[in-house]
Amino acid sequence: MRKRLGLVLMCGGLLLAVVAAFMVMTVSNNARRAAAQVKQVQVVVTTTNIPQGTEVTASMLTTKPFPAEFVPDQAVSSVQDAVGRYSASNIVSGQIVTAPLLSTTKQAGQMSYSIPKGMVAYPLPATDLLTAGGAIQPGDHVNVLVTFNVKMVTRLSSDSGTDQDEQPSTQQTLQNIQVLDVLGKSSSDSSTSTGSSGGTAVVLLVTPQQAVTLKLAKDSGGMMDLALLPAKGGYTTVATDGETIDSEMVKYKFRKPQPLR
Repeated sequence: MRKRLGLVLMCGGLLLAVVAAFMVMTVSNNARRAAAQVKQVQVVVTTTNIPQGTEVTASMLTTKPFPAEFVPDQAVSSVQDAVGRYSASNIVSGQIVTAPLLSTTKQAGQMSYSIPKGMVAYPLPATDLLTAGGAIQPGDHVNVLVTFNVKMVTRLSSDSGTDQDEQPSTQQTLQNIQVLDVLGKSSSDSSTSTGSSGGTAVVLLVTPQQAVTLKLAKDSGGMMDLALLPAKGGYTTVATDGETIDSEMVKYKFRKPQPLR
C-alpha cells in the first residue's frame, strides 16, 4: 500500500514538473515574439558632451537601436547627417540627436544677443582695483576715468630750444556706462558677492564712437580706472574739470618745494 502511494506521488510530481516547464517555455516564447514585434529604428546618440557652437565630428556620435514608438520628433538617424554641422545648444553625452539641436552655421554667442541695436560691447583689461577685486559685476554702471602723460614745455633751453616734461593729466571721460559682462571669472564666483575674485576684463556697453574713445585711450598708454555708480540709479551726467599736478597744487594749496641754498 505504501509503495503504491509513493508511486502515485512520484508520478504527480513529474506531471507538475512537466506542466511548469511547459508554462515557462510558453511564457518565454511569448516574450520573444512580443519583443520581435516591437519595431526598432536606428537613432544617433552622442558619445561625449558637445558645447554650444562646436562643429560636430563622427567621433562624437554613434547609432543605437531604439523603439520606434518612443523616438523623439526629428531624431537624426544617420551619423553623416550630423557631421559638419554645429551644436545649437549644449548637448550632453548619451543624448539622442534631433534636428533642432544642429545648425548649418555657427550661431552667435550669447553675449551678442544682449547688445541693443546701435550699441557695441567693448572690453577693457581689468587693471582697476574695483574690477580686479570682484566689486564690479554685470549690470552695474560705471564712469571711466583716464590719465594721459602729456608733454609740456617747461623751459627754454640755452640753445634756443625747448625742454619738455611729461606730466599726467586726468579727466572723467565716459559716464553712466553699463557693464555688460566680466570675463575670466571662476565658475564659483557669485554675481552678488563683492568679495569674490575679479575677472581679466570688463565688457562695457557703449556707442561706436565711445568705443573709439576707449580704444585710443588704451592704445596710447592711458591709465583707465572705473568709478562704480549707485545701484538704484538716479545718476546725472556732470561736467568735470580735468586735473593735472599743477591744478591740484593750486586748488588744494600745496606748497612747492623750494630749492636748497
